[in-house]
Amino acid sequence: MPATFEALGLKFLYPDNWKIAERASDEGIEGTTFDLPTGGFFSIERARGLASNDELIENIQAAIAKEYGEVEVDPVEMDDALPGEQTVDFRFYYLDLVIVSRLMIARIDDWKFVIQMQAESRDFEANELVMAAILKQIRG
Repeated sequence: MPATFEALGLKFLYPDNWKIAERASDEGIEGTTFDLPTGGFFSIERARGLASNDELIENIQAAIAKEYGEVEVDPVEMDDALPGEQTVDFRFYYLDLVIVSRLMIARIDDWKFVIQMQAESRDFEANELVMAAILKQIRG
């Protein structure tokens, strides 16, 4: 049975085995992160400030590179993308694993959201359809 997320002006169903991660008080309340049962996470944040999509992507890429080293960045063409929506995949190594982090920036109901799913490549592929189903619900 799926669980329902309703916050940030959004409502969507998600797998009931995804757990909402606790946040430190300094992380703010403008988003939610779900821990995937096999490792990895799915997060959705309302973007703060007026940074362009390219600036947000570059800042996130720099943060990943600082933590993990070299990062590959590939644009992703989504068939059902909204106007102004931008999606990229980051790929990097952690230990001996290839990590995939899909980052989407989308304007939904007058808010800019940064949506990210990150997991080891096999777990990412296993959850990619779930992410697509969530995005379809969010886009309306």
